[in-house]
Amino acid sequence: MSKNQERPATVPKDAIWNASQNEWESGIKNAQGNYIGEWKWWLAPNGHLCCHSFFDDTGKMVSFKRFHPNGEVSRYGTFKNGEQIEDVYLKSSEPTSEVFAFGNSDDNVYKAVKRPSTPVSFDYFDKDGHHLNPPIVKKELISDEATTISEFEIAAIKKAIFKNGKSFIKEQFDKEYINETIIPILAKKTEEKTINITDVGGIFMHLAQQSIDNEKDIVFHDGDLHLTNLHCMAELEIGVCIVNGNLTVDGSISISDDFMQLLFVTGSVTANNITTSGMLFIFENLTVTNCLLGDYNHGSAFIGNDLKAKFFFPEEYFFEVLGSAHFTYAFGNSWRLNQNESPEVFNYNEKKLSDFIPLLHERIHEGATFNENPSLLNDNCSEVGLFEYVDYYEFMNYVRANRPVFKD
Repeated sequence: MSKNQERPATVPKDAIWNASQNEWESGIKNAQGNYIGEWKWWLAPNGHLCCHSFFDDTGKMVSFKRFHPNGEVSRYGTFKNGEQIEDVYLKSSEPTSEVFAFGNSDDNVYKAVKRPSTPVSFDYFDKDGHHLNPPIVKKELISDEATTISEFEIAAIKKAIFKNGKSFIKEQFDKEYINETIIPILAKKTEEKTINITDVGGIFMHLAQQSIDNEKDIVFHDGDLHLTNLHCMAELEIGVCIVNGNLTVDGSISISDDFMQLLFVTGSVTANNITTSGMLFIFENLTVTNCLLGDYNHGSAFIGNDLKAKFFFPEEYFFEVLGSAHFTYAFGNSWRLNQNESPEVFNYNEKKLSDFIPLLHERIHEGATFNENPSLLNDNCSEVGLFEYVDYYEFMNYVRANRPVFKD
């Protein structure tokens, strides 16, 4: 404990000071150093009980409850087999240091209950328990037929990938190929970007081996590659696609985690739309002229230089950008970009959702119910309010099919 950090009377004598967290803590750990049983934390300098949690014998959280400085509950949650099944936020009747759920600026909101779905969103309630969210009418943005990729298109994309003999499929993932082709590329690029070659190489080798084990193709293209679309890696039966150069896609790129796919580009990528839940490595710039959408948290993206997109929604997907990030509209929670090291990208645009909605294409309006609800429409574009009106997976399929999102 620092000399200036006195223990308030509210903090038990057996509680230990944790300077890194600016709080006292009490509980026990197992032999592996994991929290087990009952734990409590008291926040400095006043020493109010800020968190009370329970863990099982393996260190998995069972439940937690957080408190406002005045003693009122600020948040509580429960877990089953390590997966959170309940997450509830409550506002305080007095000024507080606790953070309330994002996505709603209505003063009538008292309680926010996180929904068990993606993207991250909440049901909001007033003190009397009245549900404040507008109804979500899940109209179809695009038909299943319109999102079906024909055998003709699949064949055309495959032909374009292998045009001029610059691409080939690695049927055998052997040491010679690793040492003579992949390792030199990784070594050069990771040295330029001062990142860990083991991390990048480990992910690549794991997913490449997974592709071999599941009889998926590993495609290597030496040089720049220009395609109309790359929205059907699953239909192409590609597990790993390596482009040793720049990749330009006139339409959409889609990378899935339903069998984890990897798109690995040593140069820059330009595309109209990108939807991704898989693994994406781009060592230079990423430019998306329309929409860049993340999906869940199984995969992640690495961009070694600058990122630019007209519309960006990370959902729960993690983006790491070594350069700058520029978005015309950015929705969502900023901790999904650079581990919250660049939260300003979600705050610079003060346009209200009510100003943003008229910019959307008429087809979006046909598939949504934009009720005049001030509690959502007055929020700025850093929030998730749009997807209170439009089903997110309908929207993703719409973007993947290269349908217009904006009027212009």
